[in-house]
Amino acid sequence: MVVAAGLGFAVGRDARVVEEDVSCLSAQGTISCELEDGWTVSVPRDVAWTDRRGAFHQSGRPTCLPPTGIGLEGPVRVWWVAVDEQGVGQRQVVRVAC
Repeated sequence: MVVAAGLGFAVGRDARVVEEDVSCLSAQGTISCELEDGWTVSVPRDVAWTDRRGAFHQSGRPTCLPPTGIGLEGPVRVWWVAVDEQGVGQRQVVRVAC
Protein backbone atom coordinates (compact mmCIF):
# COMPACT_ATOMS: atom_id res chain seq x y z
CA MET A 1 0.00 0.00 0.00
CA VAL A 2 3.04 2.27 -0.02
CA VAL A 3 2.35 3.15 -3.66
CA ALA A 4 -1.18 4.31 -2.89
CA ALA A 5 -0.13 6.22 0.23
CA GLY A 6 2.69 7.90 -1.68
CA LEU A 7 0.16 9.20 -4.19
CA GLY A 8 -1.91 10.84 -1.49
CA PHE A 9 -4.65 8.23 -1.39
CA ALA A 10 -6.14 6.75 1.76
CA VAL A 11 -6.59 3.00 1.61
CA GLY A 12 -8.64 1.33 4.33
CA ARG A 13 -7.28 -1.40 6.56
CA ASP A 14 -9.64 -3.88 4.92
CA ALA A 15 -8.58 -2.90 1.40
CA ARG A 16 -8.19 -5.79 -0.95
CA VAL A 17 -6.50 -6.07 -4.29
CA VAL A 18 -8.88 -7.15 -7.05
CA GLU A 19 -7.61 -8.96 -10.15
CA GLU A 20 -9.52 -8.79 -13.46
CA ASP A 21 -9.00 -9.58 -17.14
CA VAL A 22 -10.04 -6.52 -19.15
CA SER A 23 -9.69 -4.83 -22.53
CA CYS A 24 -8.08 -1.40 -22.65
CA LEU A 25 -7.88 1.61 -24.93
CA SER A 26 -4.30 2.75 -25.18
CA ALA A 27 -3.22 6.06 -26.72
CA GLN A 28 -0.22 8.38 -26.53
CA GLY A 29 -1.17 10.18 -23.32
CA THR A 30 -3.59 7.77 -21.65
CA ILE A 31 -4.54 4.18 -20.97
CA SER A 32 -8.05 3.30 -19.81
CA CYS A 33 -9.73 -0.03 -19.14
CA GLU A 34 -13.30 -1.01 -18.40
CA LEU A 35 -13.79 -3.29 -15.41
CA GLU A 36 -16.38 -6.09 -15.29
CA ASP A 37 -18.84 -3.93 -13.33
CA GLY A 38 -18.68 -1.05 -15.84
CA TRP A 39 -16.21 1.22 -13.98
CA THR A 40 -13.57 2.76 -16.22
CA VAL A 41 -10.11 3.00 -14.69
CA SER A 42 -7.03 4.85 -15.79
CA VAL A 43 -3.79 2.88 -15.90
CA PRO A 44 -0.69 4.86 -14.93
CA ARG A 45 1.80 4.97 -17.79
CA ASP A 46 4.47 4.17 -15.21
CA VAL A 47 3.11 1.08 -13.44
CA ALA A 48 4.53 -2.24 -12.22
CA TRP A 49 3.91 -4.86 -14.89
CA THR A 50 4.72 -8.37 -16.07
CA ASP A 51 5.48 -9.08 -19.72
CA ARG A 52 4.24 -12.07 -21.74
CA ARG A 53 7.34 -14.09 -20.81
CA GLY A 54 6.66 -13.55 -17.10
CA ALA A 55 9.46 -11.02 -16.49
CA PHE A 56 8.56 -8.43 -13.85
CA HIS A 57 9.14 -4.71 -14.55
CA GLN A 58 9.10 -2.30 -11.61
CA SER A 59 7.83 0.58 -13.74
CA GLY A 60 7.28 1.83 -17.27
CA ARG A 61 4.57 1.53 -19.88
CA PRO A 62 3.46 -2.09 -20.43
CA THR A 63 4.42 -3.29 -23.91
CA CYS A 64 0.95 -4.80 -24.39
CA LEU A 65 -0.53 -1.29 -24.06
CA PRO A 66 1.34 0.64 -26.78
CA PRO A 67 0.47 4.27 -27.53
CA THR A 68 -1.24 3.45 -30.84
CA GLY A 69 -4.78 4.65 -30.10
CA ILE A 70 -6.18 2.32 -32.78
CA GLY A 71 -8.58 0.22 -30.71
CA LEU A 72 -8.93 -2.19 -27.84
CA GLU A 73 -5.91 -4.07 -26.54
CA GLY A 74 -6.36 -7.20 -24.52
CA PRO A 75 -7.13 -9.23 -22.75
CA VAL A 76 -4.91 -7.60 -20.15
CA ARG A 77 -4.90 -8.55 -16.47
CA VAL A 78 -5.04 -5.62 -14.04
CA TRP A 79 -4.85 -5.47 -10.26
CA TRP A 80 -6.66 -2.56 -8.61
CA VAL A 81 -7.55 -1.29 -5.15
CA ALA A 82 -10.42 0.93 -4.00
CA VAL A 83 -9.11 4.23 -2.67
CA ASP A 84 -10.57 7.38 -1.19
CA GLU A 85 -9.19 10.77 -2.13
CA GLN A 86 -10.71 13.60 -0.12
CA GLY A 87 -14.01 11.77 0.24
CA VAL A 88 -14.25 10.65 -3.39
CA GLY A 89 -14.03 6.91 -4.03
CA GLN A 90 -12.14 5.62 -7.00
CA ARG A 91 -10.15 2.60 -8.13
CA GLN A 92 -6.38 2.70 -8.60
CA VAL A 93 -4.61 0.22 -10.89
CA VAL A 94 -1.46 -1.01 -9.13
CA ARG A 95 -0.21 -3.70 -11.52
CA VAL A 96 -0.67 -4.99 -15.10
CA ALA A 97 0.13 -8.34 -16.72
CA CYS A 98 0.39 -8.67 -20.48
